[in-house]
Amino acid sequence: MAASAMQFEQLSFFEDEPAPLLQIVEERVPLEQKVRAVIDEIKELYLDRSTPGPWSIACSFGKDSSAVLALVTWALAEIDKGDWWRHVHVVTSDTKVENPIMSIYAHRQSEKVNEWAAAIGAPLTSHIVSRETKRSFWYQHIGCGYPPPGNGKDRTCTHSLKIEPQNKFLQKLKPSLLFLGSRDEESARRARTIKKYAEERDSRFGYSPYQKGIRFYTPIRDWDADELWEFLQAPFLWGSSIELRMIYREGTGECGILNPYGATKGRHACGTRFGCWICLPITVDKSLDNMSDSHPWMLPLANFRSEMKKLWDSKVSPQNRTGFMRNRKRLGYGQGCVSLPTRKYMLDRLLATQEEVNELRAQEDLEPIVLISLKELNLIRKQWAEDEEQRQWLFGARELRRQVADTNLTMEQRRAAAIVLESTRRKPRAASAVLKPRGKKKAARSRKSA
Repeated sequence: MAASAMQFEQLSFFEDEPAPLLQIVEERVPLEQKVRAVIDEIKELYLDRSTPGPWSIACSFGKDSSAVLALVTWALAEIDKGDWWRHVHVVTSDTKVENPIMSIYAHRQSEKVNEWAAAIGAPLTSHIVSRETKRSFWYQHIGCGYPPPGNGKDRTCTHSLKIEPQNKFLQKLKPSLLFLGSRDEESARRARTIKKYAEERDSRFGYSPYQKGIRFYTPIRDWDADELWEFLQAPFLWGSSIELRMIYREGTGECGILNPYGATKGRHACGTRFGCWICLPITVDKSLDNMSDSHPWMLPLANFRSEMKKLWDSKVSPQNRTGFMRNRKRLGYGQGCVSLPTRKYMLDRLLATQEEVNELRAQEDLEPIVLISLKELNLIRKQWAEDEEQRQWLFGARELRRQVADTNLTMEQRRAAAIVLESTRRKPRAASAVLKPRGKKKAARSRKSA
């Protein structure tokens, strides 16, 4: 496709008929120059045979990564087919606990990208990767009882659910360049991270902190939210951009035409992002709450998350913690793994929520969704059986006391529970601590009083 054929077009939410973007807003030349420069740079990098190897695009199919993918497909379309020598791999990490609407959308977009590439013979393939079952959110936290991640700079769930599956794929692929949709304006933390790993100050190139030797490229690093949404008003080569803009309008208030809250210049456009629907570190999931207004079947998810947040919170519900880690390392009250009875209650509530969600979806003639897979369920129950046999300290003091007092249990079972319960109590001070020498001043006062 010739460069002159590339046009930016405006698509409304309710019409498929495009209108020239320049007829709507006149101040579009700077963005067109930015886009033109990025596409030309991508073409130059692609045609450079001194850097052999495939390319990879980290793509969640959110607004930022979709823009990057659109730029790459435009560049490929402008290159002669005879010069298509390098394959491009689009990689999406499915955490299995993503916002359901975004998850369904991402899977559908991945299929459309592959259909578009196959139709024109483009060297581009979209892949969806996922974590192993033993690394799943539900198995780790309901199956094993590990405490939920905190709101720190290095969330374990992000690594196990998103980064690790993608890294495993990249290790086999060994791409010469990894495209990222990171922008400085997203957040101060994101800006610092980009700057830290960039090759030079303000450079869009750098080396991945998670994959040794893999060079990354952030083509939209300096774009602001206004420019991003302006660009996304045009259709993608693989299909319309209307659905993406509708999702963001429902979830965040960003509509792709204007920002109703007037926050497009802020670091957090409308103050929210899409992510896992069960995300516990964040206080309020604005996208989930907002989308529940438009999609009633999502309300049970929001309610379940609120309930689980309280159950997992060691300050709100310290009685739900065992005071021990799985290796029997003693911790304080309200710390350690979640007790087995609490985990069983959590799973019951999750299954009930899944049933409620699908009943509401059926009323709208929507396909059922899976919140927890059968494979996860089997693995969780297998882990519980092992914990009941080998790790009774994970029962929690409340359950152990109940077993000790339960006359329906055998004396052997009650005695075993009593032994474990006693081992969970704080040990008395050692004799050396009780009989340690008193200080000189205290000893002198004792002799004086005598």
